[in-house]
Amino acid sequence: MGKKRTLALFCHKMAQALHAGFDIERALMVVQDEEKGALSAAVERTCTGVRRGKALSLSMREDELTYTSELVDLIYVTERTGKIEEAFDRMANKFDREDIIDRKIKQAALYPAIVLIVFIICLFMVASVWKFLPQAVLFVCGLAAFIVLLIGLKYSADTVSKSSKIVGNVFIRMPFIGKMIMQSELAGFAENMAVFYSCGIDVAKGLEFSSKALRYEVLRDKVLKAASWVRRGNLLSDALQIQGIFPADLINSLRTGEASGNVDGMLDKIAEYYRLEVQNRTDRMMTLLRQ
Repeated sequence: MGKKRTLALFCHKMAQALHAGFDIERALMVVQDEEKGALSAAVERTCTGVRRGKALSLSMREDELTYTSELVDLIYVTERTGKIEEAFDRMANKFDREDIIDRKIKQAALYPAIVLIVFIICLFMVASVWKFLPQAVLFVCGLAAFIVLLIGLKYSADTVSKSSKIVGNVFIRMPFIGKMIMQSELAGFAENMAVFYSCGIDVAKGLEFSSKALRYEVLRDKVLKAASWVRRGNLLSDALQIQGIFPADLINSLRTGEASGNVDGMLDKIAEYYRLEVQNRTDRMMTLLRQ
């Protein structure tokens, strides 16, 4: 079971236990009995911390790599408003969606991998009959080296684009894949901001927390700059528009929400819209890979 799926189940169980009226310590004890591996150990340490009087978020912070900083930050914010179960509910749904996308990508990658393996087997069979096996082995070794190189370049480019503002700015503006990345990031951003709005958290503070969940440095930097503009008295929509990187549909939707006094509801709709767009783009990409 993947990490996203494991965390989704954990958040679902915590939300259900809290909705049922269990206190945090009891909810953690119930969930711990059903977990395994690293998460089980993390839940046990968290439960011990809560039992000793520490706040849930502070106890979870010690295992932030296991829980993810995004989940811990949401707990930190919502435990001050008494809506911790809402944070678990939202994060459970978010992890569920991310797990579905991850599994779709893996399933789509499986088909070309099988085709490649069958091709290599057939190549060796023909080579053994027609006596050009050394050349076939050399070709397969070259193909394997080429694939490894492509994978290495992909991960190195992904790492650089996330840590470099300049490269990241180029990366998220690339045709198709750039828009998909941007929409995925904005879906999570809008969803987190909706939680902060609904809990009555200061908008600038909400932007600061939401920036931590963004994977690309260029977006984190823009959101933090937007927070400074909000502190000067600007509306959220204006603060984001000033940054020159956020799409017009996001800005216009926020303005509608601000005018109607339903910003958190509009943020939820924005998040849902971007999630559907990412899902559709992922499905189209998977269809191309299968052909």
